[in-house]
Amino acid sequence: MTSSPRRIRTVVGWTCTSLGWLIIGLYLLGWIANDRWWWSQWLSWIPVLAFVLVGILMWSGRHIRRTPGVSNWSGVGWVIAGLVFSAVDHLLLGGYWFSGPPPTAETVRILQWNAGPTPSNVTPFASFIVQTDADITVVEGARRTTSDPLFQTWAEDKSLAMRGQFLFASKLPITRLQTVAWTHDILLIELSVKQRNGQSLDLLIVDLPSDPNRSRNTIIEEVAQVRSRLHREPHIAIGDFNLTQYSWQLERVLPGFFPMWRDAGLGWNGTWPRRLPIYRLDHVLSKRPTRVHLITTTDPGCGRHRAQVIDIRAVTTD
Repeated sequence: MTSSPRRIRTVVGWTCTSLGWLIIGLYLLGWIANDRWWWSQWLSWIPVLAFVLVGILMWSGRHIRRTPGVSNWSGVGWVIAGLVFSAVDHLLLGGYWFSGPPPTAETVRILQWNAGPTPSNVTPFASFIVQTDADITVVEGARRTTSDPLFQTWAEDKSLAMRGQFLFASKLPITRLQTVAWTHDILLIELSVKQRNGQSLDLLIVDLPSDPNRSRNTIIEEVAQVRSRLHREPHIAIGDFNLTQYSWQLERVLPGFFPMWRDAGLGWNGTWPRRLPIYRLDHVLSKRPTRVHLITTTDPGCGRHRAQVIDIRAVTTD
């Protein structure tokens, strides 16, 4: 017996509504369980922007069922809530407005960028690096930019080095550049430079696997096994951690180190994908919030990720 159109509308409508509530439930479960386990890390990656889809489903469900006496504005409310929550999550939670007055000491500007593989035309990559003109440039991929004439001219008075897939350029003398670990797609590099005040600024460059099928917990445990190889504790750690802003695992990378965006971030915090950056996968970690003055993200116009421009207060004591 063929179902009546009304019954079909009812089934389809309730299916849409149920899917909306299912997304809400999975989002909340991901928020609570976070990426502690392999199964929950998938849920923790559900972006708050998913509430826009919830709104569409809720509105569609009620519209299809033609529920009498129920306003369609409730679905629109979910869509608006998703957009507002996304803006708050990515934009307003950057804590620069609450980080106090600007530093009185000199700052060191760092460019950290996961550019990814470069096409035959490297000029856009080189142009962005040159225009940013940071004191310390750390770029993953884009090593072929060293063949670009614009880059070569810019780099004449800088220290250049390469480790793994990383390109380093520094206006400050590089005193140490050492690969700590390069195993199972986990890359840790120590970089130390001599600041203008004569003190050493020590950075740990981090690149963790992007494969979503790999357990984040297992990856961080592997990092813990190689931490003892560090020459010294860094002042900050930067790089593509492939962990989200609220990742439980992020604070286990280096014990006592915390993501600094909430203390020093300004603007939109997402770094991936570059054209629609709804995830912050590139981070700045430090033990001391006062160490990091300002973090911003910027669209280079090329590459896989948005770049981070980081202003660090000069280290005055080791």
